[in-house]
Amino acid sequence: MNINLLQAKQLIDDHLGTSIVHRNNEYSYQCPFCNHYKKKLQVNLITQAYHCWVCGQKGRSLSYLFKKTKASTGAYQKIKDMYGDSNYTSKSSNEAYSVELPPHFKPLYITQNTPDYRNAFHYITKVRKLTIFDVLRYNIGYCDQGPYAGMIIVPSYDATNNINYFVGRSYYDTATVKHKKPPISIDFVGFENQINWNEPVVIVEGAFDAITTKRNVIPLFGKIISNGLKAKISAKTKDLYIALDKDALKTAIGYIEYFLNQNINVYLVDMHSKDPSEAGYETMLEYVHKARKIDFFELLKLKMLTF
Repeated sequence: MNINLLQAKQLIDDHLGTSIVHRNNEYSYQCPFCNHYKKKLQVNLITQAYHCWVCGQKGRSLSYLFKKTKASTGAYQKIKDMYGDSNYTSKSSNEAYSVELPPHFKPLYITQNTPDYRNAFHYITKVRKLTIFDVLRYNIGYCDQGPYAGMIIVPSYDATNNINYFVGRSYYDTATVKHKKPPISIDFVGFENQINWNEPVVIVEGAFDAITTKRNVIPLFGKIISNGLKAKISAKTKDLYIALDKDALKTAIGYIEYFLNQNINVYLVDMHSKDPSEAGYETMLEYVHKARKIDFFELLKLKMLTF
């Protein structure tokens, strides 16, 4: 099936509004389900996958997205004619995606006398305020060429030290694309090789948030706790600290209710309108120590706050 991607994007723009580029053939829109003020609904023109990082609405059919969001009859018919009823994927997108570090990955602990190395190291140590020990612990690197050129690369490893994900973050302020991720499902445990399941677990949104928080912390690489992570938390730990941004309170409340029903002690960390990487390690440690334990009565009060 041949699809005119420019026409497809225009059709989606007409229905969902203006977009911003997320990565090749993937765009971010304001979510019509939760109406979050930021453009958090990502739509892929090739795979048809869409996913809101705030409310969790997702699917793999653009015609279904149009139908669910009450597009006009004409717009729905056009997207259906273009893609069909079911999701369309190219041959390459059906192939198994093996997670590997980008081919031009260079570890930051190996000093290089190049502008890219100096800029990448400056970003990590001065902007993100990480240390060389953080670089070594998480195998943080960078790319000076290829599809991730100009980006810090932060890998994630599973319990057996095999890579299961990575994220790219531009270290140049002028970059058009600030973030880039591999095109795979985020149904895994981030930084699992750093986790002791016998101790309380903290969940945060981003990789740098986790690195700043340091102690037994899992990044979600977004705001959504995957089913795989839910299962592991439910089976392996008894104390869970939720440290999501203020704008994700409704999402956090849903997770609190879920884990309370799994007989897990849940604590809500008050982030004081900061993210962990902004707050810094010592402040995050204080926030976690002061986290409020949530029971079903406290959960009801939280729900009332969001009405």
